[in-house]
Amino acid sequence: MAKRYVFLFILIQTIIIGCVAQSISTTSAVDDSSAAVSVGTVPSSAPLMSSNSEVLSTASGPCYNIEIGLIFDEFPGETKWEITEGRRNSIENEYAVKVKSSPFYDPDEGYVEASEKHIVCLPEGKYTFTMMDRNKDGMCCGNGEGRYSLIYTENGEIITHGGEFGQFESTTFVLPYEVPALSDADSDGVEDRTKNVFPPMILSENGVPLPTCDNEFGLHLETDDYGVETTWEQRKQSNTGNYQDGKVVASGGPYGSAFTYDVEYCLYPGNYTFVFYDWGCDGLTGEEMTGSYTLRINGEDVHTGGTTMDKYWEEVNMEFKNEVFTTNSSSGQLRKEIGWKLVVGVMSLVAVVWG
Repeated sequence: MAKRYVFLFILIQTIIIGCVAQSISTTSAVDDSSAAVSVGTVPSSAPLMSSNSEVLSTASGPCYNIEIGLIFDEFPGETKWEITEGRRNSIENEYAVKVKSSPFYDPDEGYVEASEKHIVCLPEGKYTFTMMDRNKDGMCCGNGEGRYSLIYTENGEIITHGGEFGQFESTTFVLPYEVPALSDADSDGVEDRTKNVFPPMILSENGVPLPTCDNEFGLHLETDDYGVETTWEQRKQSNTGNYQDGKVVASGGPYGSAFTYDVEYCLYPGNYTFVFYDWGCDGLTGEEMTGSYTLRINGEDVHTGGTTMDKYWEEVNMEFKNEVFTTNSSSGQLRKEIGWKLVVGVMSLVAVVWG
């Protein structure tokens, strides 16, 4: 597996999590501007992970797989998706040619606050993927958390993802999919295509990237068979002891299912908290594929997790002590202080109330 440097972040705003956890109502909030909201639970009769993940092939010859990952809110009967040829969708253009579409998801079939996936195989060409909500309030966040992801399974890349929209939102893409250059048009630190935040870029005193990194953070992630449920954040450790109070410096997801990801970037010296989220509250334990995540510091494995979760999140506190490299003008040599320390504190979320 080739090493891939991936800079991904999912901005988790007001979130309502449906967890099959003794059918207990809890509260949750995940962003500094969010108020505490009620959390609904999935009825015991509803499958958290649907088994409907067959390959929906539309081609008799060579084709390219894309994965559609779905997390439904409280009203799945309002939700459907479609794939059309070219740049047109059927909502705006009645002449659009549909390649594949779903029905509105029947709530009586166990889709209420449940997750789902489909694999669709498409021949080379240009397509438009559209998520629809017939109540025109999207999938998040007034009536439970919902989201969707579109993943190119050849390399696990996010084509698009979302959840907050009105009647619909559409994304046009080309297969085979080529990952576009990272873009941040409004300079807010959020990548425009994936809606993810860039990790920090460490610069020298002269404003150029450092030639080496002695505070390298690494994440080795093996997803289960519902990658749409998986996200993570890395935050500056707060003085309050609550990870939510720390500034987010990087994060990732949602991901493709049954796929391996390696993420690496440099950090400034300091204390950080890595927070791993699983929407299903069962960690990386899928129906057919079990995964895990491993944290690394300068290439050394220091913690493995995601295997015994029964709540929405777990956190790991990390301290990076290496001095940031600077250039000595007299000798041209780089100097550093060697050392790192890992403090592991794995915790589970039952309720979070924002102050």
